[in-house]
Amino acid sequence: MLFVCQLNLAAAPAVPELLAGIRLLTFFAKPESGELGQENGDGWCLRAYRSPEGLVPPIAPGGAPALRRGFECRWEACDDHPNYDDSDRIVPDGFDASDAELENLARTKTGGYSSSIQSEPWWGYREHPSRPAYVLQVNSEEKAGLAWGDGGTVCLGRGTAPGCQDEWFLDWQCY
Repeated sequence: MLFVCQLNLAAAPAVPELLAGIRLLTFFAKPESGELGQENGDGWCLRAYRSPEGLVPPIAPGGAPALRRGFECRWEACDDHPNYDDSDRIVPDGFDASDAELENLARTKTGGYSSSIQSEPWWGYREHPSRPAYVLQVNSEEKAGLAWGDGGTVCLGRGTAPGCQDEWFLDWQCY
């Protein structure tokens, strides 16, 4: 699997409640698989660490493909709003959304709302015993040389059912 990104949540200006207690996330994907499965380990891997203590940089095996220099992003606190597909979107009775200019931030982010392209993430319309809920997304990022299909995004969810908090789920959408 190839390294996609690492998120140091200890440096983030805000951390969503579903990521409370997690200090570091690492995300890997297997690009040659073509499809990324819905559950962790099926063409992708997300690892969550409560502490970076004891972690050491891995040593690449001889002959392994070399990656270009990584692209370091900076944290930025922003207001985010749901889009029309968001299952958590609440529209008060009588509210005319046609005049509202509330921006959904389509970028790599923790928290906020998912930036759907084709529909809400699958866990918003299909039952799963772990009750996944959105926690972050990794967008196609031109500066980092990362593309999910044609300018797509990967939304990651975490199990919310009792005993399922260490389970991670993925929804991949592209144009």
